[in-house]
Amino acid sequence: MKISGAIFDMDGTLLDSTKMWQGAAARYITSLMKTPEPDLGAKTKAMTLQELCAYLKSEYAIATTEEKIAKGFNAKLREDYLAGIDIKEYVPVILEKFKQKGIAMCITTSTDKAIADEILARLGIRDYFSRIVTCEESGCGKEDPEVFVHAHQLLGTPKEETVVIEDGVLAIRGAKEAGFYVIAIADESEKENEAEIRSLADRYIDSFSELL
Repeated sequence: MKISGAIFDMDGTLLDSTKMWQGAAARYITSLMKTPEPDLGAKTKAMTLQELCAYLKSEYAIATTEEKIAKGFNAKLREDYLAGIDIKEYVPVILEKFKQKGIAMCITTSTDKAIADEILARLGIRDYFSRIVTCEESGCGKEDPEVFVHAHQLLGTPKEETVVIEDGVLAIRGAKEAGFYVIAIADESEKENEAEIRSLADRYIDSFSELL
């Protein structure tokens, strides 16, 4: 397959940060002196930031606006990222290889754009990507094909030459529904979904070294 464009997920794909991200809502609720549900991360992992804040406000009776909840949540999330999240193995090598081949690259993520910009710049890989497309910007979670349709429109490469690289089962479903070739990369947080991911994706890899 000729590849001229690549749409990368960030957490769990480029960064070893899925568990941190999934625990962010619980840490935010704990900071409010409230007790989070044991499965809060699983319930909210496919939500946009707007959906997450509405859910937290309703379920935990938070007496402030959703906008202020978003600021508080993002502040906690940023702290977690800066505390020591790192790039997955071989990511810089594969990004440089794609760049040398002239492959256009962008990111789709549930993370706030300013935070994503900051963490990717700190890790030295921000300049590989022409755009960071957030779920908030797309107006839907990553289980929705529209996220990938929107990112692809911005990337501007032929669809038949564009791959989506993801780790999460919900996002992989969305990308496949949108009609993209999907490369799934293994992530420990998706271990229980591995069989379904393998059945959905066009290719499954344990490491980016397999693309070198």
